[in-house]
Amino acid sequence: MEYTDFALRIALSLVLGFAIGLERQLTGHTAGIRINVLICMGSAFFTLFPLAFESEQTFRVAAAIIQGVGFLCSGVIFKESASVRGINTAATLWCTAAIGVLASSGIYILAIIAATILIISNLALRPLARKINPITIEEESEKRYRISVTCHEKAEHDLRMLLINSNSCKTLYLTNLESGDVVGDKVEIIAEYDSAGKPKNRVLEGIVGQILTRAEVISAGWEVL
Repeated sequence: MEYTDFALRIALSLVLGFAIGLERQLTGHTAGIRINVLICMGSAFFTLFPLAFESEQTFRVAAAIIQGVGFLCSGVIFKESASVRGINTAATLWCTAAIGVLASSGIYILAIIAATILIISNLALRPLARKINPITIEEESEKRYRISVTCHEKAEHDLRMLLINSNSCKTLYLTNLESGDVVGDKVEIIAEYDSAGKPKNRVLEGIVGQILTRAEVISAGWEVL
């Protein structure tokens, strides 16, 4: 392999890695220009090594690059609370390595096309995904709520039935209902609910509102557990 050909392939991997990294950096991702350039050029270096000696081990080197970059990409994926972040960045880095292999193999047109498709995909699919607006991780996470009611003892049965029957939300489930004496003829009723989906503030306010219309009720409220 001539030095000019070697330099051309490395230069192409640098330019394509820079273009991919620029898109990542402009859109606020941690893996920006430097990381994408290094991965693209590193993949090119490893692929060019057997080519420089006219070896037939190029495909074996490419397979090793896939495994190595896959291990490297796992370092940019992390779990934060109930959400997992960095998967898109890891996938982009993995594709960048593939583009580096294409560039170093002398398949210039395919490398340029692949890089163009990758950049356009990241730019075009992001607003499309936001427009579709699926349920977010936060909305999918299960939440628990508690309604506490203090009332006169004679109204205990009616209020327990109200707590059981007043919930019209199909994604809010009553999981526990108990009563206990407070002072004298006063009784505290506690109802606990599980919910998956959006916050149920309005539903809980509606239930508490119905309870407060009863003259026997001394106090009522709800909270998130």
